[in-house]
Amino acid sequence: MHVETISPDIEAMLEASVKMFWKRGYDATSLDDVVDAMGVPHEFVEGAFSNKEELYAAATRWYLQNYGRRLLSGFAMHSNCCDAIRVALYECVDVLCDKTESDGCLLSSGLLEISTQDSILTREITDLRNTMVVAITRKLTDCKESLKTGTDIETLARFYAATLQGLASQCKDGAKKEQLYRVVDMSMKVLDSYRIN
Repeated sequence: MHVETISPDIEAMLEASVKMFWKRGYDATSLDDVVDAMGVPHEFVEGAFSNKEELYAAATRWYLQNYGRRLLSGFAMHSNCCDAIRVALYECVDVLCDKTESDGCLLSSGLLEISTQDSILTREITDLRNTMVVAITRKLTDCKESLKTGTDIETLARFYAATLQGLASQCKDGAKKEQLYRVVDMSMKVLDSYRIN
């Protein structure tokens, strides 16, 4: 199933199921649990997905693509590479530290690691990480005229991708939003050191 072309009903099912899967765990969640959570006929779920594994893969893939786009939205809004990367990292902190839903936990797990039972999603997780590196590299390349000659753009991009994963790790360990904002601000000093004044 291509998550880019799903109907609103299926999207609602994916959103409900991904939160349940990641809250209860894959093994402890059944198709009946998803049906009960959504209040839809069992036939509706079975008509869209042949088994629990297929639903789980589709739901988590939908989640990762949805929040991946959200995290990258700042790059399109800012022509300045410092502003773009800062906004993207701030957005990451906002999502990771959102305790009103399970989204922060979902994203941090996706950015960090997956368990053995999640091996079917290894490709999607890796794609999310690689997408971040590519997006940051592209933004830095687009702004290379504002950077010092000889700036190692690829390594700089991986530094900020590593910063993103570090923010996820810190949030998972209990760091507060304001603390992580300061981490972002400190990381921006690295990029500032490569900019042409």
